[in-house]
Amino acid sequence: MNKMKTPTLLIPADQAAHCQPFALTLDQRRFSAASKQAKQRLADLAQAVETELSKLLTDVEFNIELTLCQGTALDSWLAEPGRLLLQCPVLVPTDTNCYLALDYTSVHHLADLSLGGQLSKVLPGEEKTELSASELRICSRIAQRQLQAMQQLLFKEQSALPASAVKQQMEPARFQYLPLKVRLLLGSDVISWFLWLPLEFFIAPQYHSAVSASAVDISHWPQVPVQCRVEMVRKKVSLRQLQACLDGAVLPIEFGSAMTLQLNQTALFLGKVAEEANSLVFQITDIVNKEKQA
Repeated sequence: MNKMKTPTLLIPADQAAHCQPFALTLDQRRFSAASKQAKQRLADLAQAVETELSKLLTDVEFNIELTLCQGTALDSWLAEPGRLLLQCPVLVPTDTNCYLALDYTSVHHLADLSLGGQLSKVLPGEEKTELSASELRICSRIAQRQLQAMQQLLFKEQSALPASAVKQQMEPARFQYLPLKVRLLLGSDVISWFLWLPLEFFIAPQYHSAVSASAVDISHWPQVPVQCRVEMVRKKVSLRQLQACLDGAVLPIEFGSAMTLQLNQTALFLGKVAEEANSLVFQITDIVNKEKQA
């Protein structure tokens, strides 16, 4: 007599919704960590953006609301006609781009608020088919201003360059950017757009290494010279500070907590600066991408 196999216990659907999903890949785990940190700062970020945009949208009473987009098909939305995608280069916390996207009607409304303070009504069936140079400039300033406000809040410094239109519509790389929906609340009216922030806005930058240090066997050629570079500090200065340095002024610098030793363009080790015999030395403290090598 064959014994019937006991079926595997399944989680009921109403209970499964409360289960915490587990991210399998490194990119997914970094994305989950950044999302968790971003959710805790959304209210503060919204207030910072609201304060900054109030300097641009004068004589307009509004509130800013930020929400984190999860599992949305923004690529399909971007593929529809009448969409504007801007890229804004940022230097803090890393040298990369942020992205802002909105439809042409929202562009038209933002231009109205910036230039005259009155929101013009769009009749049913009426659609904005092209953008003027002034509308593009206004969107560029709005993208730059809100990113600078976020940088100032998160990193106590700001470095965002003017935004420019992206000719080919595309969705920024998934698991590398956090998509946020920004809603500008005007009483009974709402203007909204989407903003993509690099994960580094909320978690430590990830060092990319094309070569695994543990995979390189150097036991047979220890005398081969190699060119390496230790990056101790980066600092942004103004032209006025540079001029002052030429006149003999001292430029203060602060050593970062995580420094890299690079072989050509590949980061191999993390370390710190120490003092030995009245000289500065570099001490290796960790291996780059050790998690990938495990």
